Amino acid sequence: MGHANLRANILLAIIFLAFSHLSSSQTIQSSSPDPSANGTSDNLISRPKAVLQGFNEHGISFQGMAVYDWSLTLRSAQDTEAGFGRYSFDLSMPVDGQKAFGLEGSAGLVRLKHHMRQFGETYDGAAQVFSNIDSCSRTMLYEIWFEQRLMSKKVRLKGGKIDANTEFAAVQTAGDFLNSSMGYSPTIMAFPTYPEPKLGITAFLNPTTNNRLSLGAFQTVGMGTITIIEPARNWNIGPGERPGRMSLGYWRLNGQITQFDGRCASSTEGFYSVVEQSGWRHPWMGQQGQRKLATFFQIGYAQGQVSPFIRHLGGGAVLQAPFGSRTQDSLGIAATSVRFSSRPGAGFELGGELVLEGYYKATIGKHLALVQDFQFLHHPGGMRANRDCPILTPRLVISF
Repeated sequence: MGHANLRANILLAIIFLAFSHLSSSQTIQSSSPDPSANGTSDNLISRPKAVLQGFNEHGISFQGMAVYDWSLTLRSAQDTEAGFGRYSFDLSMPVDGQKAFGLEGSAGLVRLKHHMRQFGETYDGAAQVFSNIDSCSRTMLYEIWFEQRLMSKKVRLKGGKIDANTEFAAVQTAGDFLNSSMGYSPTIMAFPTYPEPKLGITAFLNPTTNNRLSLGAFQTVGMGTITIIEPARNWNIGPGERPGRMSLGYWRLNGQITQFDGRCASSTEGFYSVVEQSGWRHPWMGQQGQRKLATFFQIGYAQGQVSPFIRHLGGGAVLQAPFGSRTQDSLGIAATSVRFSSRPGAGFELGGELVLEGYYKATIGKHLALVQDFQFLHHPGGMRANRDCPILTPRLVISF
């Protein structure tokens, strides 16, 4: 925790110095020869837009997002009156390598994350995390990486501290669901994603427009190194724009891995697959935009000697613009099911856990959205003592 805070503070200082330097250069460049002809100068306080424009001209931009969740478990004895509140704040600095360094086809990212548990006790009976921002309170340098495109952008190389789920096992259609299993299969052991991305190196090959091969090697938290291979193919059905995508991933974890029987294994492996398809669509008469229906399906497998999750099945559908007057809103329903390891040391009393989830996302202006999410947990955590549990979670998203 102390090292993470130190890195975050150092990075904040670097960003502040960059702001100060560019603000000064903007002041010099925009100063009039006659001071009386220009009563103001471009600096971060007096003219922030001018300073940010100067950053953009040098290939540096800034993006931010704040996410606030408040969850209420309707049948749990844990904090049923107040619920459980937490928030997450991201500050990202994308870098255009062409503008910043003169390197054509290059890009980078620096991303800070601050997460805070505000009040209440989270329901810990669920094996599949019901809010994808759940974590202990921390401030950290979340990502810092650099990438280079080669061979007319058919090859992309990327290295640094990377959230692996931004490149592997991602379910693009399911981005507004809150349950973490909608984002990637929980069968992928030690997957270096939220809340702890790790150092890694990746390569992406695009031999044709519709085909891609992704390769990655990452550090993990105390379990060695994970390597991932993921071929993928895109397609388009019919005369209209109905894009689809399928990926099939294989992962292998190498290191000292403790099995449920107490022995150590040098490696374990598994696979996953994601299929997404955009289908039915219908234009709203007299309105901009149209209703669109997209679906997704997930599977995953891992070895039961070391992994608590041995099989995963998930799927759902998202309807964009459900009402003519709300063309930026979306409505989603999905289900995700995991099968637990039956090994005695795994500690499960029941065979699996099923989560049903539905949400409605209301977009309020350009920078604000409200997501009302409902989940029903069947056999949470694979323990007989855990009753089936409905969970309500309103989410507020502010982006800039």
